[in-house]
Amino acid sequence: MDQHFPRPEFAAELTQQLLGQSMFATDTLFLGAPRRTGKSTFLQEDLTPALEQKGALVLYVDLWKKQDADPVDLISFTIANALAQQQGKIAKVAKAAGLTKVSIHGVEFSLDAVGKDPGASVADALQELQKRAGKPVVFIVDEAQHVIKYEGGMTLMFGLKSARDTINRPGARNLILVMSGSDRDKLLRLVHGNATPFFGSDITTLPLLDKAFTDFYAGLLAVEKPELQPDNERFYKAFMKFHHRPEPFLKKFNTLTGILGPKTKKDLHDQFDKLADEYEEEQFALYETAYLGLTKLQRAVLTRVLSHGRTGKLFDVKALEEYTKAQGKQVLAGAARNAIERLREIDPPLIWKSARGDYAPVDSGMRTWYEMLVRNGEWPPQD
Repeated sequence: MDQHFPRPEFAAELTQQLLGQSMFATDTLFLGAPRRTGKSTFLQEDLTPALEQKGALVLYVDLWKKQDADPVDLISFTIANALAQQQGKIAKVAKAAGLTKVSIHGVEFSLDAVGKDPGASVADALQELQKRAGKPVVFIVDEAQHVIKYEGGMTLMFGLKSARDTINRPGARNLILVMSGSDRDKLLRLVHGNATPFFGSDITTLPLLDKAFTDFYAGLLAVEKPELQPDNERFYKAFMKFHHRPEPFLKKFNTLTGILGPKTKKDLHDQFDKLADEYEEEQFALYETAYLGLTKLQRAVLTRVLSHGRTGKLFDVKALEEYTKAQGKQVLAGAARNAIERLREIDPPLIWKSARGDYAPVDSGMRTWYEMLVRNGEWPPQD
């Protein structure tokens, strides 16, 4: 049974935009989504096939899967591999297949040299690739924010932008870039500021999976085990306790609905609700651990972010008074800004900043946790 939940409408909408068939056309898309909310699955299982159906050649590289590798190498090698394939080579994995050379403008270069040695630039390789493919090339870089940590990463991003500007012409959209990221704050560093490679680009937020997602799996279960007749509303409420994350939800779903699973609808939902509660409690425990690992000032700043909307003021007189009370000594705006930067830089980051200077928790589940403790009179957590 195919358990992939398709999102064809959104994939078709983005495809039209990327291929210039929409009034909202763009040749560079930045797509942000919290980690583990289905972004990579959407890119590979929905957007890529939709683009290929419209005649595009799609390149995909996930910088998250090989975090110990230099993103510059991964991106450059992905392009070189695709070029080798277009030149009639068999390149499942170039080195493993014994491939060592690609030809760019008639000159041979080592696969490892693409994007590094003079005369083997990323722009030249992409231009050669598009020419040989004879179709638009869409390059998807998943978790693109990882490039900012590596020497040469931003230079490579400037190279991709240069390639886009060189290859594309009015009426000829031949190179399209898709940059995704689960760390929106870091992804902003590629688009926000005059010195960034994609200055002026916006970040599109991938919509969270909603009730249509759980309705889909409830439908599969109803066909597979009609005696259970699942309650769609209860399924969705359980999914919200998984913070809209499909992977942990489906793991529990598949385990619970297996051959030794519950035999009645009531048992099904009672057990699934329990699993959802346990998952949320585990997440809340992680939030508490992260909070207790902060300094007093960092805790106060995080509390301000959690207790206010994105437009909450973090440096006005009232905010500084709150920080001063928590710290036990006067806190000036500079110290508060340093605390915020630390909350943005730790791994995983706790808050992100928008291009307009708004702040929000990276994981929306943290605000749910905060609001629950406030309602119960248990905020703040105690060491």
